[in-house]
Amino acid sequence: VHFRLDALGAFFLCWSLPMTLLGSVYAVGYLQKYFAGPRHVGVHFALLNMVALSFLLVYSGDEVVSFLFGWEVAALAAWQLVIWDYTNSKVRFAGFNYLVSTHIGLLFLVAALMILYTHSQSWSFGAIGLWMTLHPGTIRNVVFLLLVTSFGLKSAFFPFHSWLPRAHAAAPAHVSALMSGVIHKAGLYALLRFTLLAGNPDEWMGWFLIAFSVTSAVIGGLYTVGQRDLKLLLGYSSTENVGIAGIGFGVGCLGLTWDSPTLVALGFGGGLLHVLNHAFFKCQLFYAAGCVYQIKHVVDMERLGGLFKLMPVTAACFVIGGVAISALPPFNGFASEFMIYSGLFSNASMTIWAKLMLGVVAALLAFVGAVSALSITRAFGVIFLGSPRDPQLPEGREASPWMLVPMGIHAAGTVALGVMPVIGFALVAGPVA
Repeated sequence: VHFRLDALGAFFLCWSLPMTLLGSVYAVGYLQKYFAGPRHVGVHFALLNMVALSFLLVYSGDEVVSFLFGWEVAALAAWQLVIWDYTNSKVRFAGFNYLVSTHIGLLFLVAALMILYTHSQSWSFGAIGLWMTLHPGTIRNVVFLLLVTSFGLKSAFFPFHSWLPRAHAAAPAHVSALMSGVIHKAGLYALLRFTLLAGNPDEWMGWFLIAFSVTSAVIGGLYTVGQRDLKLLLGYSSTENVGIAGIGFGVGCLGLTWDSPTLVALGFGGGLLHVLNHAFFKCQLFYAAGCVYQIKHVVDMERLGGLFKLMPVTAACFVIGGVAISALPPFNGFASEFMIYSGLFSNASMTIWAKLMLGVVAALLAFVGAVSALSITRAFGVIFLGSPRDPQLPEGREASPWMLVPMGIHAAGTVALGVMPVIGFALVAGPVA
């Protein structure tokens, strides 16, 4: 078993571990009512630590065994975190659905790795990468499709997102935040890791990634518009945002194929920066939803209203996250999507048809941003503005400081990465190089 931490793994670790810690701090406030009861709350925090351990294994493993072990630890720990309220049959079903989906993805991953081992006779990533580089062709193409399917299931790309709405609706708010913002980013890491192991990808691979990701971004965005449940809205927007990051990775792959350093830097740099930015604002939005649920005991937007005056800190953090997720300046969502747009409109040497197709992708990306702005504006207006709609709900007030502090730290990061994007550029410079 071998470990090696390179720039790509270090990039994912440098924010995954602190965000998991912040999620654990948030959990202290969110699970406060269980501390005096019969539930063993310590098990929940142990599982959060298992998630952190899985990051260390996945992001620093230098061969298949440690990578797969960390992959499975993350899946099982996340499943048990989702079913915290296991006495509810809907929660148990949501957890089972997630468990089955993530293991279907594991089957595709194992199939790809078995093919690679058969030909390379090694579990080492270095040997596997060398074989893939020297033997482009049908086998590499099949492995690529198996890996995209597996990592698409892990990261909830459309149409592999069926587990996502149930899991996010059932899980505690901090678990939903960590799953969406942190845990399932391992799928995007693995997609990058194995794609880059293969050397220069074929041109069709870049176009396939772009088409796959654009579809996910558009469908995920459209799903958000009609949701009444705030956590479902935020969950579906994860499918949208992993699609946006995937567009950047597809552009980067085309840059490798066409030997264009500009496209490589803007594509992979924009995609990685969006992964980081999404982790900041999505966790922040889920934490805000958790604060609302903690006080009001519902996240049905049609029953809420008028919470701005009663929960000003939560409302302010929700606004910041909402502006960021809509890719509007001056917050961080704008910075990463601007990099991806720059790649789509790059003057790199390509055919007129390639430029036309990338222009269409840019138009669809703009449409996704507009839909996202619409859905998040509706959510904020319904929940925080106007007057209370349901007098039977408890009186509004701010949540516990244990919950507000992690949410505030994420909001500060969202602002900092937007106002000073050079911070984000510095973080992605190593992996892009």
